[in-house]
Amino acid sequence: MKIKHLLICALSFSLLSCGNDDPPANSDPAQLVVKPEITSLQSDFLIEGETLIIEGNNFINDNFETELVINNQTYSVTPVSNSRISIDITNAMGTESNSVTVKVASKTSDPENFFIVPKGWYQIETDLEILKAFIFDDTNTINVLIDTEPASNRFFGDTRNIEGKNEGYLTTTTSISGKYQNDLKMLNKNTGVSTNPDSGFFTSNLFEEFKTFGSFSADGEFVIESYITHVDENSSIVVNCCGAHIMTNDKGETSASSNASEELFSDDRFRTRAYGRGSDNYFYELGIDIGVRPFTHYIIKSANGFNNWELVDNSIEYNLGTKPYFYDTNLLFTKSTNDELTVSTDLGSTWTVIKSNIQSYFIKDRTNWFIVSENKLYATNDSGQNWNLEIELPAESEVNYMHFSDHKTVLVGKNILFVKHE
Repeated sequence: MKIKHLLICALSFSLLSCGNDDPPANSDPAQLVVKPEITSLQSDFLIEGETLIIEGNNFINDNFETELVINNQTYSVTPVSNSRISIDITNAMGTESNSVTVKVASKTSDPENFFIVPKGWYQIETDLEILKAFIFDDTNTINVLIDTEPASNRFFGDTRNIEGKNEGYLTTTTSISGKYQNDLKMLNKNTGVSTNPDSGFFTSNLFEEFKTFGSFSADGEFVIESYITHVDENSSIVVNCCGAHIMTNDKGETSASSNASEELFSDDRFRTRAYGRGSDNYFYELGIDIGVRPFTHYIIKSANGFNNWELVDNSIEYNLGTKPYFYDTNLLFTKSTNDELTVSTDLGSTWTVIKSNIQSYFIKDRTNWFIVSENKLYATNDSGQNWNLEIELPAESEVNYMHFSDHKTVLVGKNILFVKHE
């Protein structure tokens, strides 16, 4: 009987001892929650409508909901996993600088900062005089050509990148910054060409590296007014004021040169004013012949845009106004000397006034055009039949350039930088 009593006591003691590892019946489950941890944001710069993806640890607890705190507002979320949360960004969350924390019960992660840009037009504060800018759907970086010389009678062109970061848009330099440049053309977020009056610079990685190609001076040509007429993934063509060309077809490794003016006219009479590619896949260059009075309007074309030029027309009296914009062989634009947007559908033989009192104009495609008039930006989507106000610009604005991708637009000028996300 004593042995049985001892066994019962021992069993009772064992059961009581095992029970000591369990929480007391009245313990608080919130005290057992492990603090959430954010290790990274998949992107810390987002456009309204995009998805904020948060990665980390300890995002799920069976006893409590998971919440996000953004801009002092709390949102209930269902984590994708214990290490991943996603939430769509809306305009109710606020714009520009924000922070996010993950909250489970009373435990809150350390905050992570990010930046929200609203849909529609958004002004970026800048003190740069931006001459050209390029924007693409698959990057938050804007590539710009700027004038770094403050004196109005002097010029020093240079390139910068304006990058979207968690603090907003920040200006950075590249490996080519600091070299005098007078033109820039980006094909996509990585590939582009810059030029000084003498040579071109080809890059395939956003000017982290570049190859110098061609030399007008080495060819005995004028080193003045050099512009980029063509860029693709492997090649580029640059033309100077007077029809001389330099070309690379291997990303700047080698180059070749030619002179359209000498090829057609046996001297440097041709002054290039516009260039583009027609629907017939020929490259066209338009300009004036300064060898006759009055100046006449010349049109030439080439299958490769570099040499073997053909004369298309030389009978039109010069009437191109400001430097024209060649969209196609049946769509040519210019701003007349009377500040009118005029359009030609016959390569400059006749012109039609579309809009008066314009400061500048920009062409997105065949029917979508923009003008600046009285410090306002107007747009048409029906080839100028109707115009709608887009934005009001700062007083006495000097707008230099617009660039368009499928869902983004950038407008730049002197101390002016606007982006539009659609």
